[in-house]
Amino acid sequence: MAQAAPGAQRDTWTSNRGFILAAVGSAVGLGNIWRFPGVAYESGGGAFLVPYLIALMTAGFPILFLDYAIGHRYRGSAPLALRRLNRRTEAIGWFQTMLLFIISEVMLFGAFFT
Repeated sequence: MAQAAPGAQRDTWTSNRGFILAAVGSAVGLGNIWRFPGVAYESGGGAFLVPYLIALMTAGFPILFLDYAIGHRYRGSAPLALRRLNRRTEAIGWFQTMLLFIISEVMLFGAFFT
């Protein structure tokens, strides 16, 4: 793993507005995740929405904010920030990165075949 030069500065967000726009931009790509509950509801599967919203509120948002907080505190990518938190947690960061890559590839290839 390449180490940064001593004294090297890492880029940071210049404003909260820039960060919010980047976060919204990444969320736009997750439209199908939000679309699925709506389609399930229209098809008579409205009971699905209750456990979905409970899971979203109790697990989804807290884990998302925890991930943002760790990245902000340790100023690094997911694997690097989690490694700085604890050496054994670096694998979780690589797992997150791998999942994002797989999701983006599935969405990219899915767009070609629809």
